[in-house]
Amino acid sequence: MAKRTRVTSHDVAARAGVSQPTVSLVLSGNPRARVAKATRARVLRAAEELGYRPNLLARALVQQRSFAIGVVVPTLSNPFFVDVVNGLERVAVAEGYAVLLCNGRGEPVAPQVETLRGRMVDGLIIDAAGAAGLPEALLADMTVVLVEEVSERWPTVTSDAEAAGRLAAEHLLELGHRAVAMIGPATDVHALRRRERGFLATLRQAGVSVRSRWLRRAPATVRGGQEAMRALLGLDARPTAVFCATDLVALGALKACVSARVRVPEEVSLVGCDDIEMARLTTPELTTVAVPARELGARAARLLIGMLEGGPDTRGRRRPLPVSLVRRGTTAPPVASAGGARMEGSR
Repeated sequence: MAKRTRVTSHDVAARAGVSQPTVSLVLSGNPRARVAKATRARVLRAAEELGYRPNLLARALVQQRSFAIGVVVPTLSNPFFVDVVNGLERVAVAEGYAVLLCNGRGEPVAPQVETLRGRMVDGLIIDAAGAAGLPEALLADMTVVLVEEVSERWPTVTSDAEAAGRLAAEHLLELGHRAVAMIGPATDVHALRRRERGFLATLRQAGVSVRSRWLRRAPATVRGGQEAMRALLGLDARPTAVFCATDLVALGALKACVSARVRVPEEVSLVGCDDIEMARLTTPELTTVAVPARELGARAARLLIGMLEGGPDTRGRRRPLPVSLVRRGTTAPPVASAGGARMEGSR
């Protein structure tokens, strides 16, 4: 069998009847390249007919760029962050960029950033991984976009985390709950703290205060939610509803209720936040606040690549992505037997 010869940009130029530099301009994808529309179409048609594949290594050497994006997430154990990565990777690949992923595993992210710098990535996306605590010199000469963090140093992409907490509180109040608890974040993650703030502020506006023993802090894991919920169930006066800062925490809380033979939602209502796929796989299905994880990732990738390609730094000019309540089977009005708890919670 004859060895197939690799198609080059010179072959495309010959087929299209143009010069090789013109082919390079067209295939670079630069929208500001001065090439006539008809010529551009002819080059693209010739490249498709010949099955041309660009030499990315040569392109990188010529432009002194890696055409790779570094991504740091706090953990891949939470499907929410997997969805963020899926969203940004789809955009990056379509724009000709590779994605190098580092999983923080709950540890300081500085070593992961150092690793990505060593790989000569063109830019970084850091998702809820404590970028504010990084030494300024570590990122001084890099193009950076943050996801679900607020910063004066770098552009950010966020969801409306405070609205997520507000929607959860409004839903429980509409159902008639007044003895309401929350399992909040054990770490200083911006989005989770904003969810907590929105939840508690909405309750206060309705004249409902969360007693200190009904406000629990736990790691954003199934186990963390399970242990916190077990503690709430052990109280003499139980809450009739619990808002969990993430869906993983809510799934742990649901597991604790099942183990304690506490019926959900008949005896206690549960609300999560994120709307990961597993929220629809439980029995009953989890009521939650949907956060657009894939769009967070896609928007971050578009912003970063736009900056790498010479676009503007849109710091501070992007609105948070909207969130929405998803009513499912883990919430219902409080039963009459919970009257004592309701009275305590509304004092």
